[in-house]
Amino acid sequence: MLMDLSILDADEIFQLALNLVSDNQHAEAIALLKDGATRYRSDARLHYLLGAEYAQIGLYDRAAESLETAAALDPSLHMAVFQLGLLRLTQGQPDKAISAWKGLDGLEDTSALPHFRKGLEHLIADEFDACRDSLKKGMEINTALPALNHDMQQILDRVDAASAPQPAAAEEAQPAPATGSLFMRGYAGHDDSTRH
Repeated sequence: MLMDLSILDADEIFQLALNLVSDNQHAEAIALLKDGATRYRSDARLHYLLGAEYAQIGLYDRAAESLETAAALDPSLHMAVFQLGLLRLTQGQPDKAISAWKGLDGLEDTSALPHFRKGLEHLIADEFDACRDSLKKGMEINTALPALNHDMQQILDRVDAASAPQPAAAEEAQPAPATGSLFMRGYAGHDDSTRH
């Protein structure tokens, strides 16, 4: 039996999509979110979660478009702003990443996101010690989202591997730290993270 999605309001669509995401039902979540984002164009949460899902399946241009829409609709949706910058960084667009992260300028240092931002900006500048310090500080503060800390730990591991002393032959083969294979996750369902 096909369900008439038009009977669902924005809150219902968002919650149902979160459930689908947590069950790894990406096609169903995207279908629901596309419908919701079309009918409720001003709901930033729907655009944000749609963007995270597009990134999850590798449609990065669509992900960026949805995340940009979410950030424009609701600049206080800080996780969308952070993930937009992270997506730009993974696409090899560091200038666009830094520009996107300007949306985090008003956050206090008691939030993890400014520390993660600083760490990634240090990474862009090849300032590995400062990168490491900032990411670790953010991970200490972030107790609400273990998945985000896991992503930052992956970056730290790459920084450590790239900055470790290497034998001369291995030094040439060692890639620089990169976040290209880092998958974005849908953190949108966590109230604590989306507003700080």
